[in-house]
Amino acid sequence: MATSSLWAEIEWEPVVYPKDELYPSMIFSTATLKPGEDVFAKWAGHVLGQENGVVGVSVDGLKSGDTVRVEVKPNAVMEGGVFDGKVPKRADTWMIFPNPKFRFDALLATRQATPLSVTFKVSVNGKELGEQTRDVTLQTINDCMFAVSESDEEGDVSDYSWLFAAYVNENHPWIDGILREALDTGIVSSFDGYQSEDPAVVADQVFAIWHVLQERGFRYSDITTTATDSDEVSRQHVRLFDDAIKARQANCVDGSVLMASILRKIGLNPYLVSIPGHMFLAVDLDEDGEETIAIETTMMGDKAEEASEGVDWIPKKELKVRRKAPGWFAFEAAVQTGNEELNDSWKKLEDPKESDYQIIDIAEARKMGIIPISYREPAK
Repeated sequence: MATSSLWAEIEWEPVVYPKDELYPSMIFSTATLKPGEDVFAKWAGHVLGQENGVVGVSVDGLKSGDTVRVEVKPNAVMEGGVFDGKVPKRADTWMIFPNPKFRFDALLATRQATPLSVTFKVSVNGKELGEQTRDVTLQTINDCMFAVSESDEEGDVSDYSWLFAAYVNENHPWIDGILREALDTGIVSSFDGYQSEDPAVVADQVFAIWHVLQERGFRYSDITTTATDSDEVSRQHVRLFDDAIKARQANCVDGSVLMASILRKIGLNPYLVSIPGHMFLAVDLDEDGEETIAIETTMMGDKAEEASEGVDWIPKKELKVRRKAPGWFAFEAAVQTGNEELNDSWKKLEDPKESDYQIIDIAEARKMGIIPISYREPAK
């Protein structure tokens, strides 16, 4: 640890989590995280200040009763922040995190990875221990961090797959236009969520949205590359809702968060299902979650001229009627494929030891305080 002290026994150094990188999506979406929600990695040792902090210092040699002041100076994405407090007991190392005031507009506007200098100042019992500056990488708002290797020990990995819920934006103003188009198809006369208490009617609402996106010419596009590489932080480039709509293309994650955004807007309960190297969508067909279908969103641009075999998520009599609708076969095939993927992965999805298999419940994420990444009007 680098020494920056007037007292030889006290040493400190900056800490920027994870691995000297800052993720705008994580900082923004967790700004209203409710107290006590255990979604961040717990720091080893003792922590003062912001419990789930990402910008702070590590200090060795503090004694019980020492008064500590840690200052983070302003930069392009934060107005700075200060921690003032007393050390409650002696420990080899204290992690101290001020709660900086982030410039959220600047975070939302970050579309290219860029270097950022973060400067810290520490004093103990009124004596200044100097300043240190850590040059870090500010990642883009599209970069979703979903796992961090905390050490060289096998299995010491923190799961952040819940962060994908931040890209589900049920508040996006463009959704109303998509719903209007879906109503104009005549597939459904209204979007009433689960009010009908009929899973087949709920499936019709999902199909109506799928059909509109099909008609808009959406296609699968496997764009996942990020501008910077890391062996310790796993991340995925995710298009924001408006980016995907304008591009009319989506990879497995883009398509899943896009559909989930619209489904949540109409009062349905969507889930993102993450398995190694892939993601697909699931949605409850009833309010209690007793009937659920999965959807392989990478098939959004596919055409299908024949019915799928083994369809059991809609009664046969009602299925016969729906198969007369243009575009239904493609939707049916995507659901059949999604259901197979969900069934094949189910045991591992239920196993807490299988960290690469996760079901991200959007409703639960919102209850924890994970908010959607906001839409920003383009500059004129």
